[in-house]
This record gives sequence, C-alpha cells and structure tokens, in this order.
Amino acid sequence: MIKPKVLLNTYSRKIDLLFKPQDFARLNEVADLVWAKDEQAPDDVIGACKDDVEMVITGRWSYGDVDRFPKLKAILETSGAPPRPNTLDYQSCFSRGIRVLSCAPAFGPTVAEMGLGLAITCARRIVWNDADFRQGKGHWSHKEFRDEFSIFGQQAGFIGFGSLGRCLKPLLDPFGIPIQVYDPWMTDAYLETQGVTPVDIDTLLSTSRLIFVLATPSGDNKAFLDREKLERIKSDAVFLLLSRSHVVDFDVLTEMLNSGRFWAGIDVYPEEPLPMDHPVRQAPNTVFSTHRAGAIKEAFLNIGRMVTNDAEAILKGLPPREMRLADPAFIELRSEANQAVMGGKERKGSEDGQ
Repeated sequence: MIKPKVLLNTYSRKIDLLFKPQDFARLNEVADLVWAKDEQAPDDVIGACKDDVEMVITGRWSYGDVDRFPKLKAILETSGAPPRPNTLDYQSCFSRGIRVLSCAPAFGPTVAEMGLGLAITCARRIVWNDADFRQGKGHWSHKEFRDEFSIFGQQAGFIGFGSLGRCLKPLLDPFGIPIQVYDPWMTDAYLETQGVTPVDIDTLLSTSRLIFVLATPSGDNKAFLDREKLERIKSDAVFLLLSRSHVVDFDVLTEMLNSGRFWAGIDVYPEEPLPMDHPVRQAPNTVFSTHRAGAIKEAFLNIGRMVTNDAEAILKGLPPREMRLADPAFIELRSEANQAVMGGKERKGSEDGQ
C-alpha cells in the first residue's frame, strides 16, 4: 500500500523530545515520512517532495506559498505558536480546505498547574518563609503572621479564556474560587456557559484577589496592562503572569513590584534570559519562574501524541479532534485588529485561543 507523504521537520525540537516511541511508530504506520530528522530540512529536500506532500508537520512555516504543495491537506505546527499571517497565506489555506492546526493546547495543563502552584506559593508565602527558616528567622504560626491567606473562596480574574483558562478553571474549582473573565474575543453568553462571569477589565483588576494573565500576544494587546490599569489592582492581590509579558507594560510592573504595590508570580519576561541587572530581580514580593510553566517533558510528549492522533485522523479522512484549528473568522478579526493598530486605532484586547 502506498502511504501518503508527510514532511516532518520539527526544527529545534528533537523528534524523541516530542514523540514517544509508540506514537512515532504509529505515525510511520500511516504516513511515508519525508526528512524526519532533528536538523532543519534543506531547500532541496523541500523542492523534491513538494509535489507529493499531503501534510506538513513543522516547528514553523518557512516554505513560502502554499500553492507550491498541490496535494497539501494540513499543516500541523509543533512549536505552540500558529504561523503568523505574514508567513502563511491563511486565505489560500481556507479556500483550498487546508487545515492549519496548532499544538498550543498541549501546554494548557502544565501552564495551568504552574499557575495554581504560583498562586498558592504567593498566597501562603511559601518561598519567603522557606528563606527565613534557612536563616533562622522562620516565624511560627502561633507567634506571628505575615499576611498569608488561603485561596479558598477568593475571587479570581482571568485575562483571556482560551486553552490556558479552560485548563486552569477545573484546578481552581475544588477551592470554591469564583472566576470572572475579561476576554473581548468571546461573547458574554459563551463565557457564562463555561461557568465564569464576564466582566470589564477595570472590574476584574479592582475586585480580584488572584489575577491570572493568560492572554496570548497579538498586534493589538501590546502593553495592554499599562500603568492606569495596573494601578487598579488591590494591594493584597496576587498578579500571576503566565502567558506572555507582551501583554503588560513590564517597566511599570517592575516599578510597582519594587515599591511593594502588590504581590506577583512571574514566568515570562520581555527578554529571556533576563539580564542579571534587571531591577525586577530585586522585587521583594515576587516569585520567579524561568519560563518553565508549559515547556516540560510531559507537555512536549503531549504534542507528539496530539500530532500523531490528528495526523492519523486527517490521513484517514476523519476530522482532527485534539489540536487547535485555525478559524477563518478569528483570523479575519485578528487581521482587522492589527490593521487598526497600524492606523493608530488600537483595539485593546486579549485572547488565548480560538
């Protein structure tokens, strides 16, 4: 039996990082894999297979016009970031019925887990108490309290309710935490069906004890959380930056944290690695993680499983069920938003998912 040709070119992520042996074996069973090496595929390999390839599994789209691939049925990305419209012609993909799928949902569970961990760590002051104990200054609960609080029943606010938010919500449910959401890419009716309360951004910032930044970056939400908005956060609140620092005015955030304005847990930064002399490193009330919320072994292997499952489905003529499918309406909205930014008419929004 002649199997369909699939270009497997994962770039910097090695194949055994993404695929368990059994998943890679399944992929080989349903497809004739082209390249399938840990290095980037050279141009001559792409040129030799372009007329026959039915699927491209890749870390990023760098192959030019999709019309080079007359038999292409689907593009499955393995980086967690869908191809940008300036690198991939989505309209051509939609008109030809080419599915564009993102593995971003694979990171949802691990980022959500880190979000819960940072929230508890900050609320219960675990890091600071550990440091004091090691120096012989540990305080004992029957003698002294240092603003610790339980997260049970505390009001949470999600900025963005895409795949990250949908993974985090069930982790908070056992704590009886009510969740309010700001996400202009979703209707209030939809958010209400998910068991969360839609609110405007000012209400969310001024009334939430736990604030989770879950929005992914776009052309229209850079530094969306500016000084005016950050000033609305309560002094006893915990600000948890989990998606991208792009959404926050990081200089203002740094200033506020160093002044003790509120507490924070941060996993992402405007520059990585962050320079040793960056002033946020001195913030006395912040727990830091080095962009490790999502990218751990289990998440990478989850990518391979999802890619294999959806690739098998597509090649058998079935719809994909696990990766995130690019939505024409969403792409159009994003394009309009980006054009508004370029024209000086910013639509300040947030989104994480489609």
